[in-house]
Amino acid sequence: MSRLLLTLLRVTLSLWVGGAILYVITSVAEQRYTAFDSSIRDQLAAIRFPLYYVYCWLTLGTSCLTAVILLTITQPRSGTLLLVTTLCCASMAFAIYDYYRIYQPLLQLITPPGKARNQDFMRLHELSRHINELHLSLAAIAAIVASASTLQAGQNSRSLENTP
Repeated sequence: MSRLLLTLLRVTLSLWVGGAILYVITSVAEQRYTAFDSSIRDQLAAIRFPLYYVYCWLTLGTSCLTAVILLTITQPRSGTLLLVTTLCCASMAFAIYDYYRIYQPLLQLITPPGKARNQDFMRLHELSRHINELHLSLAAIAAIVASASTLQAGQNSRSLENTP
């Protein structure tokens, strides 16, 4: 069971980090595309961002849950697994904060599409960029640590991968 959970943890973390990076690349390309006016850019953001957060909840949420389960069933507890769990949960906490305290107000500022960008928009947009960089970095570090380590657990220093 532990091997299956560890694999799920590694895969979902990698899916989140890769998907989020792809999302950022395409979003920046859309925002810089000069044929799109402000109204179209606002509409694209209103369409894309809810999907971004759903994908986050599914992948990063599964990572957090899997890491917590692994941490509770693994004896003795691994410091590396504790680190991965902490990074996952911190990343998720920042993502939840971003959704409720930054994205929702930003969405109101671009509805209806094409509204002028005010100081509140600029401040929230910049804050969103920083929060997303932070939470994606935490998830990327968790993915690297989870994938690169043996996540020692169990008796006789067996790795988690070899634990039944």
